[in-house]
Amino acid sequence: MTKAVEETIVSTNPVRIGVVGVGGMGGRHARNLAREVAAAKVTAVMDVDVTTLAKVGDECGADLRFSDANALIAHADVDAVLIAAPDRFHADLAKRCIAAGKPVLCEKPLATTAAEARTVIDAEVAGGKRLVQLGFMREYDPAHVAVKRICDSGELGRVLVFRGMHNGLSDGRPRTIEDVITNSAIHDIHSARWLMDEEIVRVYASVIPAAADRPDTARFVFVQLHFADGALGLVDCNVDSGYGYEVDVQITGERGMAETNSLCSAGVRQSNSRRQWVEDNWLQRFDTAYVAEVREWVNSIVHAQPSGPSAWDGYVSMLVADACIRSAKSGAAVDIEIPARPEIYG
Repeated sequence: MTKAVEETIVSTNPVRIGVVGVGGMGGRHARNLAREVAAAKVTAVMDVDVTTLAKVGDECGADLRFSDANALIAHADVDAVLIAAPDRFHADLAKRCIAAGKPVLCEKPLATTAAEARTVIDAEVAGGKRLVQLGFMREYDPAHVAVKRICDSGELGRVLVFRGMHNGLSDGRPRTIEDVITNSAIHDIHSARWLMDEEIVRVYASVIPAAADRPDTARFVFVQLHFADGALGLVDCNVDSGYGYEVDVQITGERGMAETNSLCSAGVRQSNSRRQWVEDNWLQRFDTAYVAEVREWVNSIVHAQPSGPSAWDGYVSMLVADACIRSAKSGAAVDIEIPARPEIYG
């Protein structure tokens, strides 16, 4: 097939996408697909909030609107599904997409526990091919990609230490240890595996509670990582920074160091001070990454070549997250046993 013919097919037969959950994150994905991805068409949206459903559906030109995710997944006019529903529904919805033979971009985490995530792996392996991509969007962030390129080039020599900083803003409600680790720090866990190109085999997690009388909560999570090749890592995740949303990584190697700089705004020097604006949230900080992520996902569907973070990445990240939770609650280091990776994940 020539490139010209292929482009004609893509332009006349776009990938018909259904988006499950069109609130903040799902709404952003739906708009990005509709406005930024020529090879995609948002044909269906689902949400239990009828006002949000109508608003996003109108903005994206989605003719099909559902209050039931299963009906959207099963519909004949939906070729692929983007899951942005609450975390507790991710695993079940991903398995329904696998059963329907439809590619899916699932927001992180893949599940709320590693055991549940494993059921998605088993379903995908039974089907014999990759259909699930995980929403670890840092793999598409230009700053992170630049650091990854340097690490892989060998310029730093052997990489020795990973450091990840993840600061956010609180909405005033205390978050449980489980929520902070599986919903926020899970990104840092994946970044560590991806950038270091090694598995994490031991963790030691410490927590500062959101309140003295709520030991089940976490305002700050600090995790020490041990990698299979002997490298070390540190992750600090502050969900109540008080100043904005900021994510950066730093990699130390034998011959130097590489780091991201997440602040893109202009630096201002005035009245004996220097200042720079910090983003309010992840939608601002990773705006470019989210567009690149859905473009690459749709491209992988068009060319039938799965790419990006896999369900296996989602599962192993949950193994590490579960270990972090056990460590934070027990006060002891926890070893992690990574099972053999199925062949479909390369």
